[in-house]
Amino acid sequence: MIICAGTVLIDCIITASGTESVADAITLAPGGEAFNEAVSLARLGERVRLIAPVGHDAAGDMIRTMLNREGIELQSVYDGTTLVSLLTVDTDGGRRSRVSKAHSLAGYHPNLPGDGFSFVTMASLFRPPFLDPADCLDFARRVKSFPGTMLLADTKLPKGTDPQLADYRKTLALLDWITPNEAEALHYTQTGAPEEAARVFRSYGVRNVIIKLAERGCYVLPESGKAFTVPAFPVECVDGIGAGDAFNAGLIHKLSSGTVLTDEKLREAVLFASACAAVSVTKRGATAALLSAAQPDALLRQFIHTAG
Repeated sequence: MIICAGTVLIDCIITASGTESVADAITLAPGGEAFNEAVSLARLGERVRLIAPVGHDAAGDMIRTMLNREGIELQSVYDGTTLVSLLTVDTDGGRRSRVSKAHSLAGYHPNLPGDGFSFVTMASLFRPPFLDPADCLDFARRVKSFPGTMLLADTKLPKGTDPQLADYRKTLALLDWITPNEAEALHYTQTGAPEEAARVFRSYGVRNVIIKLAERGCYVLPESGKAFTVPAFPVECVDGIGAGDAFNAGLIHKLSSGTVLTDEKLREAVLFASACAAVSVTKRGATAALLSAAQPDALLRQFIHTAG
């Protein structure tokens, strides 16, 4: 079983032009890094448990219904309000969001089940519920107390906070994988290039670093020290929201297969992850496009045929 821990929310998305009082569209959509990763993993054929703050309210009921439909287990001990954000999308693509004080998740601490899992992802390091360094370290230590369990952390840019890598030193040293995008990596490491940023993360003890570079693919610095790059797949991008979450799902799906992870197998896993991200951007909505492993597999076959 794979555990995705982090944020789940409902986005109220308003698509409008100018200051008109009548919007072009108003929709509700589930989101949050942990939710997106969990849904993608389930569709790739994994058994998934989601650990997230889902309240006993209308928004929480909506999320539970969606998780049941995807076959995802929910573990949530939370008496607060389910997170809802307001997202305004202009016709020119500009986005503005507004959240509430509930997004601080005060008093919420993700709680691991007893056992039975092989891979855990902290889906939003440097944002609640993985903002407080002590909470992050406690969670990571509990994960690594189970021998052989792999721990991955994705990152987010700060919102009204100023996390410093040095404050998370002990947590970083427990990570098997970290997967920031380029902006996040350069921000937290205070460097000017992905290669430099990856070396900084490694200096803190992270075993494997993958920096996502959007349309330029990704840069990988594995434990072996043999860095490499993987290209992005040429697809028409309709909506890039959630692409990084789909990438992580594809990566975890391959890494959790139990095979010996040689340099070649790692490259194959990252290529598959990149293909998952490419599929995810072809429709509007973070989880609308990636429906099964057959889609990234088809992209990979096309890539290999073209390269050959």
